[in-house]
Amino acid sequence: MMAALLPACKKDKSGNMSFSMHYTTSPDVFKTEAADSLYTGFGDYITSITPSHFSGKFQMLGFQEGIVDFQTHPPHSLHFFGSNMSDDDPLRIADFTNNAVLSYSPDIRGLQDDHGLFTGEQIDFNYFFFDVLYFYQQVALPSQYDTVTLDMFNRSYGHGNFQYESDSVKVNNVLSVDYYPMLSYALNNDNYWPKLYIFGNCDSTYLFNREGNEIPTSTDNPLGPPTTQPIFRISEYSAMIVNTPTDGETVALLATLSFDTENLIQIYAGADNIPYNSDDVFVYAPRYWERLRANLTIE
Repeated sequence: MMAALLPACKKDKSGNMSFSMHYTTSPDVFKTEAADSLYTGFGDYITSITPSHFSGKFQMLGFQEGIVDFQTHPPHSLHFFGSNMSDDDPLRIADFTNNAVLSYSPDIRGLQDDHGLFTGEQIDFNYFFFDVLYFYQQVALPSQYDTVTLDMFNRSYGHGNFQYESDSVKVNNVLSVDYYPMLSYALNNDNYWPKLYIFGNCDSTYLFNREGNEIPTSTDNPLGPPTTQPIFRISEYSAMIVNTPTDGETVALLATLSFDTENLIQIYAGADNIPYNSDDVFVYAPRYWERLRANLTIE
């Protein structure tokens, strides 16, 4: 699915830069080797299911050259969502299932010339980042759930800020819901979930600062300033060196963000350990964040 193209970052008497994002769940793009590990404590494992629709809504999305240093100039960066973009702007929505490609006119930050382009001849975007408001999925449950009221979708999460009613998120055996309930079980926390994902400049993928301590700006928190929020650090990112365009030249940047959603949701028999009952548990697969991949290509 192609979105209507927005104007590229075009300046008179200088080169042009265009920016697009490709969202996909296709295993042909970046096949992950997600381990078929299981949880303990949720009762017997029943099955795993794959969403028929998967999308997300972002608060923040972009690339950054290096770590923010507030004593010097800010690093070169691209922020696809500027401060003037409405919270309801459809460009904040990423439709992974339909392989959406969206074009943006991002906010360019760092040292710029008179035409609003980077002054550096070569920019190495070492980091790709996003701050997600939610992921959302639609999925067909086993038919045994047709008439079952699921307790975990009949309560509130996040200090009461997220209220769910089973008969509104589940119609017969089709579940249409955001990710908060399933994340609460995956991370063993009903009230707070990490939202910030930072790719690049790390050797492995891990959840940093799970304890919520105040952490300074660093390679794990390159966006700055100091924060208490946990951060997903993702190693699977292929960065590119971007050459600032010369007069009359166009540089087209295409970033791809892939989320392998095959068997993403696992189902367990719950406290009574009887399958297809109201206390069954639906949860994202262990270390679901290892299913994310990103890269940047230049056309």
